[in-house]
Amino acid sequence: MSDAYMTMMIESQEKKLELLNRAIELDKEQEEIMTGEKPDMGALNANITAKGALVAELDRLDDGFEALYAKVRDEFIEKKDAHKEEIRTLQELIRKITEKIAEVEAIEARSKVNFENFMKKRRQNLKESRGSVKAANVYAVNMRRMNKIDSMFLDNKK
Repeated sequence: MSDAYMTMMIESQEKKLELLNRAIELDKEQEEIMTGEKPDMGALNANITAKGALVAELDRLDDGFEALYAKVRDEFIEKKDAHKEEIRTLQELIRKITEKIAEVEAIEARSKVNFENFMKKRRQNLKESRGSVKAANVYAVNMRRMNKIDSMFLDNKK
């Protein structure tokens, strides 16, 4: 197996680890945005867009790693003693990646709850706003009725 392939596989996993660290940062930023007093929707959209780009990059890295590993898998297994150190490095990187993925999943689960709470508050605010508008309309109608004098019949008989 070429050392270049092994180097590429290690670099791919290191890049994946960096991207997962960035995803964790974005998840924490998202959590701060949604739990704030007045969430900034523009910042939330930018955060979600950035996370989408990270996910696309992670998928691309995974596909590349799998394709590369498929090419060299047989040789990798046959000559594992020759590349003991690189294999150990890859195993350590994969262990770290697995830990980061677990951390991302935990943060995402909290984010989901925060998002549901955020949407619940938004719906409640919208409901209250509609109620206020409805009350104002009823008040306006009642006030118009007060100033309007209904027709009256006068009894001219004595």
